[in-house]
Amino acid sequence: MTTTMRRLTEYSHGGGCACKLPQSMLDDVVTMMRQAGVPQSDESGLLIGLDTPDDAAVYAIDDTKAWIVTTDFLTPLVDDPRDWGRIAATNALSDVYAMGGRPLIALNILAWPTDLGADMLNKVLHGGADAVSAAGALVVGGHSITDPIPKYGLVAIGEVERDKILTKGGARPGDLLVLTKPIGVGIISTAIKRGQAPQNSRTAAVASMTRLNSSASRIASEAGLKGATDITGYGLIGHLHEMAAAAGLGARIDIDRVPLLPGVTALIADGCAPDGSRRTLVNALRKGWFEPSSLPQEQQLLLADAQTSGGLLLAVPPHDAASVVAALRAGGDAHACVIGEFVDDGRPGVVTAETSTR
Repeated sequence: MTTTMRRLTEYSHGGGCACKLPQSMLDDVVTMMRQAGVPQSDESGLLIGLDTPDDAAVYAIDDTKAWIVTTDFLTPLVDDPRDWGRIAATNALSDVYAMGGRPLIALNILAWPTDLGADMLNKVLHGGADAVSAAGALVVGGHSITDPIPKYGLVAIGEVERDKILTKGGARPGDLLVLTKPIGVGIISTAIKRGQAPQNSRTAAVASMTRLNSSASRIASEAGLKGATDITGYGLIGHLHEMAAAAGLGARIDIDRVPLLPGVTALIADGCAPDGSRRTLVNALRKGWFEPSSLPQEQQLLLADAQTSGGLLLAVPPHDAASVVAALRAGGDAHACVIGEFVDDGRPGVVTAETSTR
């Protein structure tokens, strides 16, 4: 009897960052940890830890430089093992870039079903190593366990100049929102799992997820920007909410300016929105920090779509926006554009979305 090996995506109940804990639950857990007084070093070297909602921890190593320390891992969202390895590693490195740093070393994190075998595992790890090498960093070890659901990612350590750290709370009133990659990865990965994704959508999604945010991070640092995050499992509105709340500001999105991957509008109409995106939208509406105006639900879901290895979201002073966008596009982020602005409207963390003619 011939046994057909299952596709990678069949092993996961979701895909990529769409499997993150609900944003409200994670917020509650972090709040409880702070209230319980979870000990942190009292050394002055800890610059960013649990006290802020940033993408990574930052620890000073001297008067001018600091380490960035982060970790991330994923369930499969594509069936090609090498592509999945590249995506998972690129996604894990993104938090270093979101803080304005450059990766130095990485450790593999792996959970693996033994029935998938060593050959496929080798391809996953080689894909991850390819991404780490492209970032100019080194894989120096890791840890693995057996697990019925495959999971792969990295612990990543990077370096940043202390006066160039990017944080979620760095936005100022009137700063424009610049997004560096199109959204729609969660929708396309759901369609891949269901066998509904057109080839051009799959190709564009993999290209986006395997593109490092290195160029965008460097351009943000050179421009002297202070506010940034990367868009992952809580979608554009979820991560923008975190930025706005940390800065004590509100935010507005013009949905007509938000770049989309090919085919996502049709796929979301076919019901290809991940459960994680739906949870984010329900939570945002229930908590009252997302005001979608008269947008139809499909457009609301687009803004909540769970991204894996998404682009950077930058807070850019208006007088610098044109030059920053031009530099981003010249650096390879062809879809980079202004999609909205931060506003001092007395409603910290509230994200409003409207539609208008480009």
